[in-house]
Amino acid sequence: MLDNESNYFDRLYARVRTDNSVENAFLSAIEAYLEGKPNKGKKKPNQISNHVQFWKAEFLKLANDKVFESEAFILALAIYFKQTTTSNIAFIERVLIESPASVRKAIRRSEIVLIPNHIKWDEINLLSQSYSAELSELINICQAFQNSHVQRIELLNSYLSIFKDLSLFEFFAYSAVYSFKFLPAKAISFDGDEISIDSQLKAMTKLTQWKLENGKESDFTLNENKILQSLKKHHSPLVFPSNEDSSLPDFMLHQFECLVQAQVELDEFLSRSVHPFCFKDSVKYEVKGTRLESVNSDCATDDTWERNGLRNKQLQGYWFNRAMNHFVESGIAAQQMGTAENHEANQIAYVKALASFLELKDVYGLEDTLECDSGLYVDLFQALLSQELMSAFYIKEYIEAFYIEYAEVNDWQHAIGLAAIKGMAKGDNRMPITWSKWKAKVNNIVGWTVNAEFPKGNVRAVKAILDFWTLDLKSLSNKLKSKTIHRIPEMTERPVIKIGDYAVQLPWVMASQIGSVSAINNLRRFANQRPSLKSETTRIENRLGDEFTKRGFTVVKNHTPNTVAGEIDLICSIDNVVIVIEVKSTYYRTTPGEALYHRNQTLRKAGKQVHRKVEAIKNELANGGSLLQELKLKSDSPQVIGWIADTSIEYDHDYFAGYLKISIEELLVALNDEAYLLKDLDAEMQSMQRGGEISFSEEPFTLYEKGFSGQNFVNVIEQSKVWHQSTAKNFKETEAFS
Repeated sequence: MLDNESNYFDRLYARVRTDNSVENAFLSAIEAYLEGKPNKGKKKPNQISNHVQFWKAEFLKLANDKVFESEAFILALAIYFKQTTTSNIAFIERVLIESPASVRKAIRRSEIVLIPNHIKWDEINLLSQSYSAELSELINICQAFQNSHVQRIELLNSYLSIFKDLSLFEFFAYSAVYSFKFLPAKAISFDGDEISIDSQLKAMTKLTQWKLENGKESDFTLNENKILQSLKKHHSPLVFPSNEDSSLPDFMLHQFECLVQAQVELDEFLSRSVHPFCFKDSVKYEVKGTRLESVNSDCATDDTWERNGLRNKQLQGYWFNRAMNHFVESGIAAQQMGTAENHEANQIAYVKALASFLELKDVYGLEDTLECDSGLYVDLFQALLSQELMSAFYIKEYIEAFYIEYAEVNDWQHAIGLAAIKGMAKGDNRMPITWSKWKAKVNNIVGWTVNAEFPKGNVRAVKAILDFWTLDLKSLSNKLKSKTIHRIPEMTERPVIKIGDYAVQLPWVMASQIGSVSAINNLRRFANQRPSLKSETTRIENRLGDEFTKRGFTVVKNHTPNTVAGEIDLICSIDNVVIVIEVKSTYYRTTPGEALYHRNQTLRKAGKQVHRKVEAIKNELANGGSLLQELKLKSDSPQVIGWIADTSIEYDHDYFAGYLKISIEELLVALNDEAYLLKDLDAEMQSMQRGGEISFSEEPFTLYEKGFSGQNFVNVIEQSKVWHQSTAKNFKETEAFS
């Protein structure tokens, strides 16, 4: 047993207990464990792990059921069941006796449900022998999850085996035909639901990763002969049907449809069943016969993910409207963009790129140029514009061309062939998959970089742009096999596929782009070790502070009080209201599971940080001193508020340790009083495509009917008026958003 004098957590408990309550002492020790202390960072040789220290600590013997039922302890207990370093089954037994619900919640949150060989199941099963009533039902449910998971994995593997010997190019060729086949009417999942484009993209990313993990060296070399042979055998019979035998490609296309169904089935099993089981206590499950059924004890449906999706669409409209205003005011709108035929599409592409550019600068702290993987520097706006122009090109020349032919013949296969033949007649490749030598790809888009300095375009700039958007399959395959990475970017985040010396593109992927999402996830999820990341984070804080200053706030940046609270990102004061802001910068979450992890890790910790910092500021102001003068306060007892300001929208208007979490974008909208610019951009674009009337923004209205003041601003944020008013005006929806 560890000497309690040498145990970090025992020492921490004793130190805090001297000046605080027992409850605070327990909470401090538990929170330290959740933050990875004392071994956070680089471990020393022979250092005892924090898991061993915590679960062998003497202070735990003093814990009672109130401690066991706390959220912090349940999260700590979840880590216990997840880690394999140490064991303290006697203590776990005591927790089980005094608070069985806490143990059950912790087992669920540990995410070992789909790991039947995890060593902690031995402990759980052993405890179940003496405490069957407390654990047997949970064990049965977990075993049912494991059986369901195995069934789905086996089904997926049965289809994957069919495609094991196909080259990467051939695999993508089948995905291309599949995507066009199901443009007119969506593919159907095993459950009978439509497979959305989003689900299809996620499935294709997973399947591509499988191919890369199992790829052969020959997969990463392409030449014209290989391409022609692959097309002749696998692609052309589907695009140009004839009397010749097409049984092989017909069979393979059907198997590809089943493969996507199997991958979607697995993905949705994880997102709709497993993740809720792990993280949503209100969702209950029962085993009925051989079936696993969910029983939601909370009658109110949790629509947080869907609500955030709608809000993200409105924010896309907000940035589009800001960009449109800049586009018009700058005079660029009056200029001809490209040919007369492409002028309107080019204008929309330009505004969409500008919208992403403004968002990435104002919210994410990016600069005008960025360093790519290769070391080349890319102009951010040019990179975004090139992506939007590529997307516009593929929508018009492939997707819309297909729909034109489909409207005439009402047959997907015939329509693909007609679109391809008409393209050939003009010397263009309009097949469902496109390819070109890398050098030719550069030459094809060099015109997009023409400016006064480079009247013939800038080849180096094009190479940097392509590098920014490229999915280099050989490089990713090597990293996956060496375990350097564990996942690849989403297909939309890097839509230019590099196989050997060739650029391969899938029109359906190119047509599904959201520029800002793709760019920020490129940079913050898959390039999160960049040297510039720290400076970007600093710029996020500074630019947000500048927005408060423009609104009349007095702002102090990076203040460090004389306590252990740590540096405070922003302190903003006006009208005797002081707002302490902790800024968090991350990326766009693409699954509910990612959002839940963000909540349990980053946001929980941020709430504790804000609590410490608010208390430190209250004490500092009460004692007088320079901060009082810096904030231009007339009273030493102002209203002090703490907020978590996050680049992501997940869990907005939730409270962590009693402090509000809010998105930076909502703060910007409220500070600039621009809620009228929020609009569902997708809906308006669809209306425009149908020839209907469009209205990208509403007539201006104000969030501050009684004038702007510190308290009115706080009310707008805390009462969610940005969303309430914009929703009422733009969507005619109700209080569900407030």
